[in-house]
Amino acid sequence: MQLERSGVTAADGVRLNVEVTGPADAPVTVLLVHGWTCSTRSWHNQVEALPHILGPDAVRVVTYDHRGHGRSDAAPAGTTRLDQLADDLVTVLDEVVGDGPVVYAGHSMGGMTLMAAAEQYPELFGSRIRAAALVSTTSGHLTEGALGIPERFDPAAARIAPRVLNRVGQRADRHAEARTRRPADAPAGTSSHPSTARRVARLAANLQRPALRRVVFGKKPDPTEVDLFMADLAVVPGASYGGFFETMLEHDRGHALKVLDELPVEIMHGTRDRLLPPRHANRIAAQLPTARLWIYPGAGHMLMQERPRDVSHRLASLARKVTA
Repeated sequence: MQLERSGVTAADGVRLNVEVTGPADAPVTVLLVHGWTCSTRSWHNQVEALPHILGPDAVRVVTYDHRGHGRSDAAPAGTTRLDQLADDLVTVLDEVVGDGPVVYAGHSMGGMTLMAAAEQYPELFGSRIRAAALVSTTSGHLTEGALGIPERFDPAAARIAPRVLNRVGQRADRHAEARTRRPADAPAGTSSHPSTARRVARLAANLQRPALRRVVFGKKPDPTEVDLFMADLAVVPGASYGGFFETMLEHDRGHALKVLDELPVEIMHGTRDRLLPPRHANRIAAQLPTARLWIYPGAGHMLMQERPRDVSHRLASLARKVTA
């Protein structure tokens, strides 16, 4: 099906890139919301597959780039926050999606955006958003076990991680420069874990493409999908790396999941997700016991790119439920 690319303007004037396939009068819209440093392209498999699974006239698929990502405008200072992304979501719902039933699929930061919306706009759920998929995401405590750091170092990692991941996110042509810079001193309060600071700084300094692939993807990823991720990462403005990561560190919205209690919800996670280990999916499942939990052996953080058929069929199943 032909993809239509347009845009909407958020309340603060930021232009958001929006991409749509399928008829405006389709009985259900599947809204695909990407993660940190990604873009609409991370969902390309589902954009293509859903009309084939459900029928070209049976579904409308909408994706959009978060501010500071992909083809959207850069995020102005002070707007790299999850509550701002929830506001942007409402803009897309109002201006593009309309009033019909919506299946929301959020990957990583996109899943956190849904939780921020559940906290700020609970009236959307059940009336407009009728089902949800939470893919490789978390309800809080982002740094627990992240990047392979032992759990006992989680508090120190939470303080150090923004600096590390800012460096990791630099464009490819800055890698050599980043490797030659001496890591900055650890922030106040981290001296009790100097080995953690050294370990994380060393990770940042050495994180080139092969290592980044191992952190982000699971076993034997498709090189084309890795290329796509790297290309998306390279165009994210520097301010978005640290700004959005810091707001994700503050994310703690397990309480907001109660809003989804009566909706069909699918939780999907890979066993080899090193950015958000499977314990995050297990916590969401405990907080939202009405949801179904799917764990994919060998898959990493980019589940919709690594297990595209499985994710597409889970989304199709949700679409069928809300139109039954």
